[in-house]
Amino acid sequence: MIDLHAHVLAGLDDGPKTWEAAQAVWHQAVQDGTHTIVAVAHANDHHFDVPADAYRAALDKARQTLAAEQIPLRLVPAMEVRLGSDLLEGYQSGRYLPIGDTPYLCVELPPNDFPAYTLDMLYQLTLEGLRILLIHPERNRGIRRRPELAERLMRMEILGVASAGSLLGQFGPEVEAASMDLMERGLIQSVASDGHSVDKRPMRLSPIRELLCRRYGDDETEWMMDEVPQLVLAGRPVALEPRQRLGWRRWLTARR
Repeated sequence: MIDLHAHVLAGLDDGPKTWEAAQAVWHQAVQDGTHTIVAVAHANDHHFDVPADAYRAALDKARQTLAAEQIPLRLVPAMEVRLGSDLLEGYQSGRYLPIGDTPYLCVELPPNDFPAYTLDMLYQLTLEGLRILLIHPERNRGIRRRPELAERLMRMEILGVASAGSLLGQFGPEVEAASMDLMERGLIQSVASDGHSVDKRPMRLSPIRELLCRRYGDDETEWMMDEVPQLVLAGRPVALEPRQRLGWRRWLTARR
């Protein structure tokens, strides 16, 4: 499997604090069937502002350790960038790194609001040739309160990726319901682990595959969990299509 969003580099942000903890996270991911991780770090979320040079140094060390320990895991560079007025300038100056050599940029919305400049800022980024990978939009209170925003974002060809913990109820029933609603509206097209540690936010995507298979079937799950990540890593566009709305109560019932 390909994990489109996880914090697996030591000592940078709220991911693993030590390299021993990082190795435990890597082993957990491999044991669960993951072979590639988009290894993000917070670039500017007001708690962790990781410089690009520090990020590259940590990524180099991680890759060297993976090779030395013969751990079959590929790490793809990327930074998780909080939406702000400096987003475009930060990308142009090289402070905010996209996913590998692709035009995809991981953008995170602030949790409690949907700033008035959001759509305009994201549009400006698309004019630069970027494709936006919107990280865990279901955790944004503004989108939850105004779900029509999801349709506007989808029309802008902005791809949403949910956190595994959202679908598993880790952030509460409101976020869990919003995850499925946004998936059915067509904004969320894949799910990443958003892993940070072995215990609290683990690197496990297999439970998500099982949940999605029960809701959408094998073919749709393969699209979301395999084909969409492959398209992203290839830098290619993803077709955004709403799914049949079955209702989140049926989803919660199926989980039990």
